[in-house]
Amino acid sequence: MQVPSNALILATGLLLAAPATAATLAVEVGSDLKAGDHIAVALYQDEASWLNKAFRASRVPVSEALGPTPRQTLSFADLPPGRYAVAVYVDRNGNGRLDRGMFGIPSEPYGFSNGGGRFGPPDFDAALIDVVDGDTAIRIELN
Repeated sequence: MQVPSNALILATGLLLAAPATAATLAVEVGSDLKAGDHIAVALYQDEASWLNKAFRASRVPVSEALGPTPRQTLSFADLPPGRYAVAVYVDRNGNGRLDRGMFGIPSEPYGFSNGGGRFGPPDFDAALIDVVDGDTAIRIELN
């Protein structure tokens, strides 16, 4: 059966006009923050890229108005809904990397989605969170 060209053009136009689903992920980080620190947050989509090549990343200075519970929230908008793993660290000295001390142990605060990381980073699957259409919020406590 041959579809009339007008119907094909209309169907294509409707598909292109359909709104794409998008999600926003808010990552609340705390509580060992100080004014002058920078927070670096990275999102990962698959195990092959975990802790190597972020799907999205953000780095922001810590607000000076932290209040009694020093926490800060970073948001990632227009994400495709799906499963992601999140890694975060606080860059205290502004050198753009997570510093490590003796035996490779991080000397700056860090954390992961779903916790963990005291004795090395968690596996990708252990850090996975579901980001749904609309708004999703997580809290990461720092090690």
